[in-house]
Amino acid sequence: MTELKTYKQKVRQIMIDHEPARNNDGTLIAHYISKHLAQYITKDSDGNLAVPLKNFQHLPPFENIRRARAIIQNDNNELLPTKASKRKARKIKEENWRNCEVREAKAV
Repeated sequence: MTELKTYKQKVRQIMIDHEPARNNDGTLIAHYISKHLAQYITKDSDGNLAVPLKNFQHLPPFENIRRARAIIQNDNNELLPTKASKRKARKIKEENWRNCEVREAKAV
């Protein structure tokens, strides 16, 4: 089983590349599957991408991906949500968010 450290590295990169993944765990999980587990994705009869039920056994527990995101955002104060409503719901202090924005701007 993949260790939390490995999840954190992969989740961090997705959150850097796809800002909406910072705000929504469903979006984050979808990007994680499409980037790291694409072999389990197929197209349904309408041409939409889908993961068949038989392939769910190969997917990691979604809670591990969500927890990796929470550690990055809550414990490390990095890659914080871009939506104010999400920051408020996750009880992220305004000061921490502003400091994160400054660090990210300096990194660019």
